[in-house]
Amino acid sequence: MLVRYSSMALSIAVALALAAQAVAQLPADAVMLDKVKIPEKQKSVDLCPVYLEPSDPKLPTWEYKGVKYRGSKPDAKEKFAKDPAKCAKAAEKQRFINNFMQAMSPVWCPVTDEVTPGGLTQWKKLGYTFESCCAFCDETVKDEDFPEAIKKLKARAEKAYDLIGAKYTEGAKSPVEGAIKKPEE
Repeated sequence: MLVRYSSMALSIAVALALAAQAVAQLPADAVMLDKVKIPEKQKSVDLCPVYLEPSDPKLPTWEYKGVKYRGSKPDAKEKFAKDPAKCAKAAEKQRFINNFMQAMSPVWCPVTDEVTPGGLTQWKKLGYTFESCCAFCDETVKDEDFPEAIKKLKARAEKAYDLIGAKYTEGAKSPVEGAIKKPEE
C-alpha cells in the first residue's frame, strides 16, 4: 500500500512539475521589439545597397554621407549614384533586418513560436541558429517548421525597424536584455 501511495505521489509531483514548466513558457509577444539590443554584425560595406545582397570584397568601396558602401556587381556604384538616398535607406533597412534575424533567431522556438529559455537544443538551418523551448519540441521538430519560423522572424525584424530604426547596441549580454515583458501574475 505504501508503494502505491509513493508511486501516486511521484506521478502527481511529475504532473505538477510538467504543468508548471508549461505555464513558465513565454508567448511570442513577450519580447518588446522596441527594446531589443541588436549588434551590428553586418556592416554597411558588407551589403550592396543596390542589389541588397552581400557585397563583393574584390570591388572598390565608395562613401555617401559618411557611410562606406561596396557593391555586389560592377555596376552597383553607377546605379547607386542615380538615387543614392533611396539606395542608402533600403540598405539601412535590409542590414537591420539581416542583423536582427541573425541575433534573434534563437529567441523563438521554431516549433511553438514561444520564447526559449536558452541553453536547450539548437539547430542550424537555412543560415540561422534556432533553439527549442522544451523537450517536446526536440522530439517533434520538422524541417517544415524552419521556413515558417523565418517568415515570422522577418516580420518581427520589419516591425522592430519600424519601431526603432537601424539602432544597434554593442556589448549587451543578450539581444533581449531588458526587452522581455514580465509575466502577469
